[in-house]
Amino acid sequence: MSSSQQLPAWVPKAAAVAGATVAGILVLKALQGGQGAVVDSKPKKAAASHTEAPTESKVKELAAKAVGQYVSEVGTKLNAGAPEAAVTKAGDLGKYFAFQKEYGTKLMARPDVGEGQLLRVTDWKRLTPEDYDRTTFHVEVDVVGTSIEKLVNGADGKALSVYATNDPKGVAEFLKMMNLDPFAMVSVEEIAPQEEEGTVVITTAEKLFTQYLDLFGKPTREFLKKLVPYAVDIMEKVTIAELTLDRKTDEFQEKQARACTYADYLTEFKSLKIPLEKYAELMPTIKQRVYSICSSTAYRPGKCQLLVVREDWQAKGDVTKFGLCSSFLTFLRPGNYCVGHSTHSSMKIPDDKMAHVFMAGLGTGLAPFRAYVEERKSQKDKGHKVGPMTLFFGGRYSKTEYYYRDEFEAYEKEGIVKCCNAWSRDTAKKVYVQHKIKEEEDDIWEQLGKPGSKGYFFLCGSKQPEKDVFKMLLSIMQNKGNMSESQAAAKMEELQTAGRYVTEVY
Repeated sequence: MSSSQQLPAWVPKAAAVAGATVAGILVLKALQGGQGAVVDSKPKKAAASHTEAPTESKVKELAAKAVGQYVSEVGTKLNAGAPEAAVTKAGDLGKYFAFQKEYGTKLMARPDVGEGQLLRVTDWKRLTPEDYDRTTFHVEVDVVGTSIEKLVNGADGKALSVYATNDPKGVAEFLKMMNLDPFAMVSVEEIAPQEEEGTVVITTAEKLFTQYLDLFGKPTREFLKKLVPYAVDIMEKVTIAELTLDRKTDEFQEKQARACTYADYLTEFKSLKIPLEKYAELMPTIKQRVYSICSSTAYRPGKCQLLVVREDWQAKGDVTKFGLCSSFLTFLRPGNYCVGHSTHSSMKIPDDKMAHVFMAGLGTGLAPFRAYVEERKSQKDKGHKVGPMTLFFGGRYSKTEYYYRDEFEAYEKEGIVKCCNAWSRDTAKKVYVQHKIKEEEDDIWEQLGKPGSKGYFFLCGSKQPEKDVFKMLLSIMQNKGNMSESQAAAKMEELQTAGRYVTEVY
């Protein structure tokens, strides 16, 4: 092997050490040639802001660049955390690194997500008190030099799709219970790039279950049907098969109510003998979770910020369960990485800078409206005249749930936005967003309902409050515009069709 083909000393270890984000996940074309990732170590500069999407080839080029930079960085930090045998085993991959051109070897974070970009976390802070019953936090990623640098303006109809990874401790426990070697190499066709024929993905068992397979997701009966052939014990085979029958619906639903996961089923039936490469056929991959972006790239170039609450619920048996992606983001810290890409959102600020914008943000539904306000702030700072903004923000307690309080108070003082906050638990009488909307009914009629008006109303948050807000707007149309019920409904439909009443609920 010539000096130009020498394998970096950290490569085998990177391929073996548990927790490395991308190292050891190879996409290669068997002896078909191809171009590997190019690492550019030059300092990055924020580019001028516009929203033209890069070409597919440019997306791939920038994704490869980000992965190369990540590998270069972690390669200098790896410790001896992997057993020597595992490092030696991973060293068998050396030929793919040494002959990258011949094999078309690439390191990729999520080969099955073509538009996915490896994003570095640059800020994380909790917004609710440590002892509060909700964990709401702010997280920021650096997008400079990525394909989404110009496509993550939360005020411009953009959201961020994030691909979580499973809890490493939970994965380690599962692998131990299933007697699977975490450092065993496996080729998985199911997660190869669909647009590239003849590709093979090689990864380790640990990374397969951590980064790809939805191990702690909720299975369907279809999964159980696929599981039957792998049970060696005849009684277990019958038990699994019966769970797919109508007469066992109640038993299956009981397991669903207890939030049983793929891992729970796989570890329950001890006689299962599943080849490592078959797991990708049994369970789906981890899917994206879409988050509203709470920042404007016009105001914060090169940054993408999210406002997130960790999702939790009570499963039957009084067991608290947590959402996969919100938990993943909960434990990220500056210097960590995640995979994400830009996604379309209906939350787009009007092109008319003078239009009155009414915004109803419910909980973390505040996110896009922080971006709206930042966008108007940026426009004002550049010398543009900007129209009024009215924010209706709803939460439980002002002391614990007024996210970005200092910012909004400063923006209000500057005259950029009027804040009409509704705190449902601060007083004996519960105050909700619709009550604050009622207080602004004169402006709402003048700017939204009156003939010739040019205002907009946006709402983001949970479904139920949206119904109450809609009812209040109908009431305003009737009372202030002397409309009948049907006329008010027609007016709201007209606003929706014109894109002047826009909601994004979940």
